[in-house]
Amino acid sequence: MADLEKLRRFVESLSENNYLRLRRGFGIGLYLYNQLRDVAPPYLLENLQRFDRMSFEKKKVLLQELGSFLSSYHSLRERRKKLEQVKSKPLRDFLIPLDRLKFLDRAELRVLQGLGINTLLDLLLYFPLRYEDRRVLSNLRLVRPGEKVVLRLRVKDTRTLREGPYTAEVTCTDGDEEIRLRFRYRRSDFIHALYRRGREILVFGKVRAYRGERYMVHPDLLSEEECGRIVPVYYNRIRGEATRISSKTRQKRIRKAIERSVRRAAPYLPEYLPSQLLEKYSFPSLRETVTQLHIPEGVDPKELNAFKDVYHRRMIYEDLFLFQLALAVRKAGLKREKAPRIAVPSDFLRHFEENLPFSLTGAQRKVLKEILSDMERENPMNRLLQGDVGSGKTVVAAGAVFAAVRAGYQAAVMVPTEILARQHFEKLGEVLRNFGITVGLLTGSLTPAQKRSVYRHIREGTLQVVIGTHALIQDRVEFKQLGLVVIDEQHRFGVMQRKLLLEKGKGLYPHCLVMSATPIPRTLALSLYGDLDVSVLDEMPPGRREVRTSLLFESERDSLIEAIRREVSQGNRVYIVYPLIEESENLALKSAVEEFERWRRDLEGVRVLLLHGRMSDREKEEVMERFREEGDVLVSTTVIEVGIDVPTATLMIVESAHRFGLSQLHQLRGRVGRSDRPSRCYLVVPDHLRRDQEAMKRLRVLVKTSDGFEVAEMDMKLRGPGELLGVSQSGYFGFNVANLARSYDRGVLERAREDAVELLRKDPGLRNHPELRSVLLYRYGERMDLSGVA
Repeated sequence: MADLEKLRRFVESLSENNYLRLRRGFGIGLYLYNQLRDVAPPYLLENLQRFDRMSFEKKKVLLQELGSFLSSYHSLRERRKKLEQVKSKPLRDFLIPLDRLKFLDRAELRVLQGLGINTLLDLLLYFPLRYEDRRVLSNLRLVRPGEKVVLRLRVKDTRTLREGPYTAEVTCTDGDEEIRLRFRYRRSDFIHALYRRGREILVFGKVRAYRGERYMVHPDLLSEEECGRIVPVYYNRIRGEATRISSKTRQKRIRKAIERSVRRAAPYLPEYLPSQLLEKYSFPSLRETVTQLHIPEGVDPKELNAFKDVYHRRMIYEDLFLFQLALAVRKAGLKREKAPRIAVPSDFLRHFEENLPFSLTGAQRKVLKEILSDMERENPMNRLLQGDVGSGKTVVAAGAVFAAVRAGYQAAVMVPTEILARQHFEKLGEVLRNFGITVGLLTGSLTPAQKRSVYRHIREGTLQVVIGTHALIQDRVEFKQLGLVVIDEQHRFGVMQRKLLLEKGKGLYPHCLVMSATPIPRTLALSLYGDLDVSVLDEMPPGRREVRTSLLFESERDSLIEAIRREVSQGNRVYIVYPLIEESENLALKSAVEEFERWRRDLEGVRVLLLHGRMSDREKEEVMERFREEGDVLVSTTVIEVGIDVPTATLMIVESAHRFGLSQLHQLRGRVGRSDRPSRCYLVVPDHLRRDQEAMKRLRVLVKTSDGFEVAEMDMKLRGPGELLGVSQSGYFGFNVANLARSYDRGVLERAREDAVELLRKDPGLRNHPELRSVLLYRYGERMDLSGVA
C-alpha cells in the first residue's frame, strides 16, 4: 500500500504557487490512480482515470476532493486503531433511558422522545435518511443546475420582493459569476440584517436555473466549522410539544445529540453478530459501522445515499437477520406449546358443505383440509390464508370456526374496523347460525351495558363465537375455553396485538388462522411470515364476474357522469374514491369533501353520500347502512378498501389513481363485481400523465389482468413490497435501515433466513451468543414469543 501521508503532501504541493506543478505535470492522474487503486472509493478512481484529459478547472475541484479523502482516510485509520483498543461494555449499559444521559439537554431530549427514541441504543441506531456532501467548495462556473453545492459568496444586494412566490432576494457573487438567494419568509427584515452588503458568506443548497438566471431557494447559511464534511440528514417528523420547533432546528438538535452520543458511547458498543457471519460477508464491526454512518469519513457520499457502502450493507443484513431469527425462534417456540386437539370426523367436510347455500370450490376444500389437519394436532396451528378479493376466505374461516365450536371450544374473529366487524357479524354469523352456533359482536362503539353483557357471555361460554375489533384484546375479555383465533386483514395488526389475543387461551395455546386479501408473492410471504404456514386460495367461486378496468383522463369527466347515471338508472350503486396523501392528509380530506359537493351539483337528482376516515365508527356505519338501503353514489376515501360488501355496487371510480399502489387499486376494484351483474372500474388520472410512460405502464397492468397475484408480482417489481404489505416497514418489522422496496435488500432476506435457521440449529437457545440474545429480546421480545431463547 502506498504511503498515504506522503501522497497527501504530494497532492497539497500540486496547488502551491497557483497550481504551477499541476499545470506543468504530465501523467499525474495515472500516477495517483496506481497509488490509490486499493484504497480509494470507485467514484474517485473513475475520475482519476480521466484526470489527465480533464480541463484545468475540473482538475482543481478533483484535487480538493482527493485531499479531503486522504485527510479523512488517515483519520479513519487512526480512529479504527483507537476503536480496536477500547474494551466493549455489555449491551445492558446501552439500554439506559435517555433522560438519564447527562450529556443531553432538555431541548434535545424533547425532540428525541418525540421521535420515539427511548434508550441510548435506540439513539445510536437511529441512522440518517441521506447525506449532504459539504466537503468541497464549488465554483459557480462548474456548477450544473440540480446540483447541491457549497459556495463561498459575497453579498452584493438584498431586496424585498412585492410580487411572486418569494418575499426576499439576495444577489451574491463568487468573484466571477452571480447567483440569487431567494426566501419565502412572511417578514424579510431579518434577511436584510443577516445578508448585509459586502458580507462574505458560506451557503449550501441546490442550484436552480430559469431563463439563464441561477438561484437557490432557502439555502443553509454555514459557519466555517460546518464545511469540509459529509453531513447526515435525519428523519425528524415528531410528535408531542417539539412539533412547534422548526424542521431545521429539530434537525440541528438531532444531529448534535447523536454526534455527541456517538463520540462518547459508540467505541464501547459490543458486537452481537456472530464472528463467522462478519467474516463470511466481510462486514465491519458494529462500533465502526455506527460511527461511520453518523460521522462519515473516507466514504463516497453517493454510495452512502444509495445504501451501497459496506456500513449500510452490514446494517441491512443485521436488520433482516435479527428479524428472521425472531421468526425462526417463534416458530420453534410454537412447536413446544400445547394446543387443543380439535377432533374432526371423517364426514365433517361433507356435512359442512351440505348446509351451505352453495358448493365449495376445489381450492376452498383443499385449504380447509390443510387447516383442519393442523387443528387436529396438539401443537398450535399458525397459518396464513391468502386469497384474492372474492375468493371465499370467509367461508373457509367459517368451516374452521365450526370445527372448533363443534369440539367444545370458543372462537374469536378479530378484524381491523368496526364496519368490517359488523359485516362479518352478518355474513359469517349467518353461516354459523345455520349450525346452531351463538355469535356475538364486540366493538368500541357498544354501550357500557352492552359490553358488560358480552364480557359475561364470553366468560361463561354461552357466546361460542365473538367477532370484534381491537376491543377483543382488552384485559376485561376472558374466554372460558378459547380454541381458535381468526385474524382478518392481518397486515393491519401488529404482531403484539395478535399475541395478546392468543394469550387468552388459559393453559392451552389457541390455533391461529390469519387471513389476507392482499396477495403477496409466495417467496416473499415465506420470508416475511416465516413463523406461519401459507395456504393460497387460487380459484374464484362460480358467478363472480371479472371487473372490466379502463383508464380515463380528467378531461373526460362528462363520460364519467354519463356512466354513473347509466348505472344508477339500472338500480346499481357507485363508489368514487379519493386518495389520502400521507404528507398532506388534511388537504386530501378537504379535497374529498369539496369533490363531494361538486358531484352533488353535477349529479342532480342522484343520492350522493360521503364517507371518510375522520368520521366516528358510528357515523361510518350509518353512512354505509344508508348507502346499502337508499344511496346511489358513495364519495369516499380509502376506508372502503377492505371488506366492504355491497352486491349491488357495479362501478368503481378511483380519482388520482396514479397516487395508489397497484395492489391497493386491485383491492378497491374488488369492492365491485360481487354479484352476477356486469361491473366496471375507471382509473382516473390527470391529463399531463399521458406523457408519463412509467406511470401509464404501471396502471395498464390493472387494465390487462384481474389476477391479484399477478398484480402483486408486478407491484413488487415496480415499487417494491411496501405497497403490498400496506404498512410502514421500519415500524412494523423493526428495521433500522433495511427496506424491502430495494431489490438488494430482498436478495439479502433469503440469505439472512438461511443463516438464522442454521445458527438456531447449532445453538437453539443462543447460549453461545449472549449479546445476540440480548439484542433480539430487546428488539422483538415485547412483540414476539421468544420462549425458544432460554
